[in-house]
Amino acid sequence: MVELFNKAKNSYLCNTSYPIDKSLFNGYKVNNNLEFNENKLCLYIHIPFCNQLCHFCEYIKFKKDNVNNEKLYLDILEKDVNDFLDNHNFTLYGFDIGGGTPTCLDLDNFKRLMKIAKKINSLNKVSDYEPSIEGTFNTITEEKLKLIVDAGFKRISLGIQTTNTKILTSQNRNVVSIDYMENVFKMIRKSGIKKINVDFMYGIKNQAKDDIYNSLECIKKLKPDHVTLYEMRYNMVNEKLELSKDFLYEQYSIIYDELIKLGYKGRFSQNTFSLYDDYGLSSYLRYRMIENISYKGFGISAQSKTNKGISYNVGKNHESFDECIKEGTFFEVDTYLLPKEELVAKYIMISLYFGMFSLSIMSNILDEDAYNYYKKEFDFLVKNSYLKIVDDKCYLTKEGFKYYGGIGAMFYSKKEKEYLIEI
Repeated sequence: MVELFNKAKNSYLCNTSYPIDKSLFNGYKVNNNLEFNENKLCLYIHIPFCNQLCHFCEYIKFKKDNVNNEKLYLDILEKDVNDFLDNHNFTLYGFDIGGGTPTCLDLDNFKRLMKIAKKINSLNKVSDYEPSIEGTFNTITEEKLKLIVDAGFKRISLGIQTTNTKILTSQNRNVVSIDYMENVFKMIRKSGIKKINVDFMYGIKNQAKDDIYNSLECIKKLKPDHVTLYEMRYNMVNEKLELSKDFLYEQYSIIYDELIKLGYKGRFSQNTFSLYDDYGLSSYLRYRMIENISYKGFGISAQSKTNKGISYNVGKNHESFDECIKEGTFFEVDTYLLPKEELVAKYIMISLYFGMFSLSIMSNILDEDAYNYYKKEFDFLVKNSYLKIVDDKCYLTKEGFKYYGGIGAMFYSKKEKEYLIEI
């Protein structure tokens, strides 16, 4: 156990992504699609188009260069959504549209997307339902905002990542001035959107302390309702770079301390912060990460998860756009029915993004007491003050967050643990 922890705690492979190697799931692969029998569900739509393809983005995306491709994409997307809704009855807990850049679509195509979204937002849903859509500063317009509000969205998420222009340029990302951002914020507030989230990244190549502080100045001026932090995951992009955990911990600590000073609320170890008494998340992310609610993903490369397994739509294996649309549906290319240990590991890795996971949810997955099942792991982590257990919740401590990858690895399946020790 000590050997595993020491190997995992400093490995760039061990973060919130799971499995650490896709081939480890090969034995669980099936030919049929996931079945959605749950009466609680979240939905997600992936829009893969972007004006520019940023190097630090780990998601599947295509350069926006053909309006007709957008139309073809939405034709298939609408059909897939309608087919699913016609054949499933459930209460909707969350709905997000991400990408890519959903707001980069041509106006007519964006209207079509909002028509699809409006249908989803009209479904039977929970009282704290809060849908969200992603966008970029240079693709937001008053007309698109009106469509977003009319479709039922209450939250919008905008990526800033860093304000260092050299880093942004080197990563092929568009540079936007603070003045421009402030004008977009005013436009969004005026439109009626209730909450604005901004995304920031740390651990980017060549990112120094000064860059972190400069980016925080941007938050002071904009005053977004929510701030989401993303650690750069080099195991998910083409460039491989191993940064020390001390370095990453220091950058996170700086950001955390400054956000708290600015009035944001959040536990040390979680990546979401809010000016309000909420988690800083859309209901899709909240229920997916914290409550382990199943989710269905629509579009190229979208992921789905049930209480039996996970699946990935066509595009996840880097198929071309033409390959992805040729069947007239964004079908599942990889579907895995997972044993209980793998489902627990997947749940924990998703929840570690929030710095906390639940014993009762683990027990429900295992059909037995989770603490007893992982007693050696829990005893090791609690004894070394990496984990604190309060009633049903397991919280990362400050020291534990520094090595959260190692903590997550304690709950990997036996197969994953053996693979990690061998490499």
